[in-house]
Amino acid sequence: MSFETMFVTIETMTTQQKKRLLKAKIAVALQDELGRVPNKKEIEQVFMLTRVMYKAVLGLRFKRKEQKKNGQLAIF
Repeated sequence: MSFETMFVTIETMTTQQKKRLLKAKIAVALQDELGRVPNKKEIEQVFMLTRVMYKAVLGLRFKRKEQKKNGQLAIF
């Protein structure tokens, strides 16, 4: 029996696959940081925080860039 490694680019992944990959990366990082296997609740909390921070940071950058493009005064 052989195992093949599939090389999948981020562009071809579905939204569900991207979420699962992010959760797996979070679980590995938490295990490295905590020195133990994180439970599902810890992974979900960090996952939610990660998504919120991503939207907050990129959302503001996108808005500011859009306002500059339209000649509006950026208020933040």
